[in-house]
Amino acid sequence: MQAVLRSMPNWVVATLVAMLVAMWAASGQAALALAAALIVRAAFWQAGRASVLALAAALVWGCVLALAWHFAADHFAVRYVWLYSSAELPLHLKIANVWGGDEGTTLLLAAGCTTLAASAARRAHDGRRLSVGAGIAAWYCMTALWLAPFAATPAEWLAQSPAQGMNAHLMKIWMLFHAPLVLAAYAWTLALAAPALSALRGHPAPWPAQARAWARRAWVVLTAGIGFGMVWAFEDEMYGQVWHWDPVQTSAFCLWCFLTAHVHGIAGWSVGRPHWRLMPWAALLAAVMAPLAMAVTRNPMLASSHRYVGADSWVSHVLLGGALLLLALWCAVTGRRAGAGTVRRSTAAGVGLWLAQLCFLLAGAAAVTQLVFAFASGALGVPRPDKYKPFLAMLANVTSGSELAALRQAFDQWDVDGYVIARMLLIPLAAIGLIGGWYFFRRISVLAGRVSLALALLVMGLGLALGGVLSRSYTGEGILSQNIVALLPMLDASLIGGAYLAAACMTWAALVWRRVGWNGVAASAPLAAIHTGVALMLWGGLLATALNSYSQHEIQLDTASSEWVRDRQGYSFRLADIRFAAADDGARGHSGIHAVTSVEVRNASGEMMDGQTLYRDSRAPPDRYDGPMRQVCELLDYRYARQVGTPGYLLQPLIDHGWHRTAQFWISPAALGDAVEHGGEAPVAVVVVKVFPFVSLLWAGLVLTVLGGIGLTLPARRKKA
Repeated sequence: MQAVLRSMPNWVVATLVAMLVAMWAASGQAALALAAALIVRAAFWQAGRASVLALAAALVWGCVLALAWHFAADHFAVRYVWLYSSAELPLHLKIANVWGGDEGTTLLLAAGCTTLAASAARRAHDGRRLSVGAGIAAWYCMTALWLAPFAATPAEWLAQSPAQGMNAHLMKIWMLFHAPLVLAAYAWTLALAAPALSALRGHPAPWPAQARAWARRAWVVLTAGIGFGMVWAFEDEMYGQVWHWDPVQTSAFCLWCFLTAHVHGIAGWSVGRPHWRLMPWAALLAAVMAPLAMAVTRNPMLASSHRYVGADSWVSHVLLGGALLLLALWCAVTGRRAGAGTVRRSTAAGVGLWLAQLCFLLAGAAAVTQLVFAFASGALGVPRPDKYKPFLAMLANVTSGSELAALRQAFDQWDVDGYVIARMLLIPLAAIGLIGGWYFFRRISVLAGRVSLALALLVMGLGLALGGVLSRSYTGEGILSQNIVALLPMLDASLIGGAYLAAACMTWAALVWRRVGWNGVAASAPLAAIHTGVALMLWGGLLATALNSYSQHEIQLDTASSEWVRDRQGYSFRLADIRFAAADDGARGHSGIHAVTSVEVRNASGEMMDGQTLYRDSRAPPDRYDGPMRQVCELLDYRYARQVGTPGYLLQPLIDHGWHRTAQFWISPAALGDAVEHGGEAPVAVVVVKVFPFVSLLWAGLVLTVLGGIGLTLPARRKKA
């Protein structure tokens, strides 16, 4: 059987496997078992490793394609399809559910890891007797086999309902991009483990070219994946803003920091150079963090708005991360004498890159520390301080009995303290801006580097002493508590550092273009775009987070279509229409209500816009909100929204995007829905208006960063480099 399969082209094998598993779902488990056996064989036997891994990759990708077919064809007899899909869903959301649950994401990650292991073996980058890359691929393939994505749906489930439906929060176009990009980045990051372990042992060869390409691709794809997640979070009630240090966000940030530290040390690396071990250690920390981030997403100990509910594979991810860390320590010990006697003088550029690496490693370590602290506090039963429960006392006045007990239990659950992380990150963040700005100005001349750094330090010192943009503009009208006040001076310092970095990058790129012409653009433009984009993201994120503001309104239904409501933030709006209907859109919960609210908005300059907000709720009437107070708490505190929300609940705002500010109009017609359903008098609808200044800088910086990263990974760019 194996000989027959190996004689076929890999795409033919993948197609045949996909057709077989599409016709007979149970054969998918057999195909995964065969793939796992082949990968294990390749991990321990070097002969024919590349072809065996390529065959295994074809088998796994065939299973992925077959799973997509089962979703597209509504084959609810497959348990995984029944759990996450519905016949009412559009085709693109059905296919996106391939990565909607634990089974599919693990299968997709196994396919990516196997493909990269085969690529490394084909290029002789993993030519040792034991293959680490194949071992990682085997681990995830066996985990996918254990999760059984092709298992049959129990008969009692099918008798209960044709399908369970899709989580309403996932029914967005961003589902097509965010999850697969993050998974692809995890696969590329895990592929760095094998060459990094070899480097720690002091392998004399330079860092493999393929590993450089993988690191850059992992970084740009992870940045894009996080960016799509930020856009998604900005539209979702359980977040309501681009970032709030959810445990899953925090773990992804750790990985991004370690990966960023790694890519800053790739150029010209070799054993024996000053600080040469820092670069492979950064790669290994990123590789360790990838499965740990998967574990955080699946572990229920910390409160999170982003989790695979009911998933129990977190132990598998923790074991893999722990094994990689132990293997790294062993390689570091056995290779501790590597590079001894090699004395090389540090250059100024090398020192700058080394300092940048250290800052990113410190930032990642700070976030890891808070994750560990939160997990340890939850495991040890340490009481969560009352300062993390801003709305609990208010909600205790309108709840009682089992509902209040469940609410107290939810607020007692630990999560990550974003203010502590911010305090720990701000100094490295400001230092990165100063180091990066000096680095690029020094590439122009030594004098330019010294003078510009002195000026930047002077401006930063004056900003700390006299107050900068954020300190002078903060009014305390936003969602954040007064804890942010103590951070404002360092936030201003970070803004100055970011501006210095952006100015240095653009000046250097312009000078390269003037000196070399268009031939130098291919080398300078991607770097300038990346660093300028990151600086813009920093400015947009900090301004939007610290200077946001909100206001709340209660609108009577009988006057909503005729009266304009004036908001203190310069907007006027009215609810033109609210239409209720039965919720039959494929989301979980088949007895819910679907409401579309038409809104007309006039901004401060008199410009008009109109749009709609979407509300969907599958909760039973007794669990509905019985007053504006609860609705306001839900719209302002993501922790409370997370507690009362269900997979069948969705609240989507109307967003007015502008260059200098972005406004969200959140409308909760929950009480109106009760009135419509039970024939009561029409109560009020709650409207919360949130305004975020200069969030457009964040989106523009994100696009610029990703475009620069793509330019950095192009083959033509690598040859010129």
